[in-house]
Amino acid sequence: MESNTFDAISYFTGMAASNILAQEKGFLAVTISNTDNLEALMEEYRDNDRFVAIADTSSGNLSSPDGAYGFQKRRAYTVFILSAYEYGNMASRQEELELCRQLFHQFVSKIIHDKYQYEEKQMFFDTHAIPNQELGRYYLSGMTGLHFTLYTWEPIDLQYEENQWSTDPRD
Repeated sequence: MESNTFDAISYFTGMAASNILAQEKGFLAVTISNTDNLEALMEEYRDNDRFVAIADTSSGNLSSPDGAYGFQKRRAYTVFILSAYEYGNMASRQEELELCRQLFHQFVSKIIHDKYQYEEKQMFFDTHAIPNQELGRYYLSGMTGLHFTLYTWEPIDLQYEENQWSTDPRD
């Protein structure tokens, strides 16, 4: 069976590059390894103040309704939408947070639009719920925004292949 693994970095980078609001407002698509290095990211890109930060790692599991057949690979991909504001100015923070919300809603509409094309390839987006959380006021100094998670699943062919195993040393 051919692998249909979803390339979240390409997908969300392309989404940021083709979205008119993201283009007009100067959102830069970048990858991050984990949420702990967001502040380092901001230092690295001092010339930019708006980001779509895509985590380059994901979490997931393999599952089967009966534990023996019909396995599915489920993955969770996290994306941050971040925008700088004038530190200490709560009106500026609220304005930038609203911008991030608008971009998030546009991203979700694109995900819903694209899900049917991916389903034809046996890659499924879980759009019943797309969890998201806004960043607290003091999460990143001078930055606001939110993060969301897209869950995907695809069938996976798990077959025991005798030639992949040496003889049992206990024999």
